[in-house]
Amino acid sequence: MAFHVFSILPPQASPQVKRNYYHFYADVIWFGVLNGSALSFLAVYATRIGANAQQIGLINAAPAIMAILFSLPFGVWIEPQSKRRATLITALLMRLFYLPLFLIPARLSVDFQIPIILVMVFLMYIPATGLGVAFNALFAEAIPIQDRAQIAGIRNVFFAIISILTSLTCGYILDHFRFPLGYQIVFAIGFFSAALSTLHLGLIRPATDERPFSNNQFDMNHDQEEKTRGVKYPSKNIQSLANNSLHLEILKSPFRSVLWMMFSFHLAQFLPLPLFPVFAVKVLAVSDQTISIANAIFFLAMLIISSQVSRLVGIFGNQKVTGLGLIFLSGYPFILSLSYTPVPYLAAHLLGGTGWGLASSTMFNFVLEKAPSETRSAHLAWFNLFANAGILLGSLIGPSVSSIIGIRWALLFFAIFRFWSGLNIVRWK
Repeated sequence: MAFHVFSILPPQASPQVKRNYYHFYADVIWFGVLNGSALSFLAVYATRIGANAQQIGLINAAPAIMAILFSLPFGVWIEPQSKRRATLITALLMRLFYLPLFLIPARLSVDFQIPIILVMVFLMYIPATGLGVAFNALFAEAIPIQDRAQIAGIRNVFFAIISILTSLTCGYILDHFRFPLGYQIVFAIGFFSAALSTLHLGLIRPATDERPFSNNQFDMNHDQEEKTRGVKYPSKNIQSLANNSLHLEILKSPFRSVLWMMFSFHLAQFLPLPLFPVFAVKVLAVSDQTISIANAIFFLAMLIISSQVSRLVGIFGNQKVTGLGLIFLSGYPFILSLSYTPVPYLAAHLLGGTGWGLASSTMFNFVLEKAPSETRSAHLAWFNLFANAGILLGSLIGPSVSSIIGIRWALLFFAIFRFWSGLNIVRWK
């Protein structure tokens, strides 16, 4: 099987489109640094200072709670906006919160750190909700549909390489600097990389920030007509305007099946997620260096499979590859539930990285395929709402189930549920 890691630009792309692709790549490179540093070790740090599974679950649930509250309002706000501008504003507002993170370990006592981290994470994910909607719309607007699988796969390659190098570097830092200074350095690296990632998002210039003139003109006239009728007949049109803004008709369209599949995907993904750092730190008692090696294995597996995503999508399609990714992800908690030494723990990350490399490259493209371009932002907002409902329930239910039946049995049960959910996505027609 041939590898195509170095074919990073479609040959037919114009100079402006190529510049956009370079900025998409630079964005994900710096996001890889952020992922290998602050994102990878925040939950580990919280666990080491005494956070329990429920508190880790709240950290994981924060994005979902904020998304459920703000996805639809952000979707309404973003749809008429320049997607580049909306992406830049929400990215700036979100990533400013990484600035105080590296000060927390030195400035606050342990008793206050976990509540402060929780509050900060909840606030940070208000603009992050808008960023999720805006970036996906920007990605669709700036990249032709025939190039999306290739660009997404290559972004995953860069993301994996940089995450591997950063994770190993951060593991070395944490192993050679006293606690909590090592974590301060790791969090400072995260803030710096978040700033540069945001810069490159702001430099992306789609061919046009709006839809084609004829469509845009039609929508403007249609909106003006609705406003005029609203003045004359307000009681008749309040519900109509609400439906038009929120696009409630999406819930009755064929896209509804996609929404439920994405709910199941994220529920299955996040049920065991709060248990992973607790199991690693408190049950297996692995070191930060071992955790960094496990992260490197995860991203190495992700790198290898990402180089083949475009080929796999050409054979099976985005939907089936997404489901296959979740099936591979089921191996992560399954092997972990049987682990008593670091070796199976490391092996679990091999399957997890393979699964996430498949799913993360194709899931959004699968959703984009099913979302009409005329109301793409609204469809993506509903997707974010359903996905984050799954994240919220998974993050909160997972620790509760673990406290009732034990962490090993919970991991095994959640592995079975991941496998079942992935199989349903593969078989859906």
